[in-house]
Amino acid sequence: MPCLLRRLTLAALAAVAAVGLNMATPPWAKAQIDTSNATFNEAVQAVKDKNFRHAVKLFSLQAENNQHDAQYNLAILLEAGKGAPQDFTKALIWAWSAQLGGIEAAEELAEDLSDYLPEKSIEAVREAVRTRLQARIEAGSADAISQFATFHLKILEEPDYEKAYIWLSISAALGVEGAFQARNDVRDSLDDEKIVDLQSQARTIYESLNISFD
Repeated sequence: MPCLLRRLTLAALAAVAAVGLNMATPPWAKAQIDTSNATFNEAVQAVKDKNFRHAVKLFSLQAENNQHDAQYNLAILLEAGKGAPQDFTKALIWAWSAQLGGIEAAEELAEDLSDYLPEKSIEAVREAVRTRLQARIEAGSADAISQFATFHLKILEEPDYEKAYIWLSISAALGVEGAFQARNDVRDSLDDEKIVDLQSQARTIYESLNISFD
């Protein structure tokens, strides 16, 4: 699927959306997408029909529901200004959200969008993404925990390995696939004297969470 791992033009959007389930999407994201295929397919058809306003409306509903392929498609439309006025700030919110959800092509799109925006706006987007993730964690989403760890590694201007270790430790405790190795990799970047304190913080947060698997 090489064409799916590059930033795609708007003309290719319908084709991308039509095979969105074959993108690098985690199993839990696939489950969400499966529950709303009718809406997703309607959005795809709207793109094919050049009814971009309707496509934006439908992709927005799914994006707000944390469906990451829809977030990516919405980011493309907002970057192009199709179906809604061009909005690089909102496009970056959804591109980063899609990237954190496992849509690999979203990373390049996010990099391009970052080039369009001043640092002040980029920092505001980071805070918006952080707030969304924290709200999902507070609502009990296990998926958001590993994404929050990745946020501290990939989305911040400088990686925060301590926070990433805390949230990866929680993800590993929940049995999230890949979290054990990622936690151990991050641990190699930390000072040994901080590990005990970080583990204590992770345990405190873990015990306070009321988690469900999406």
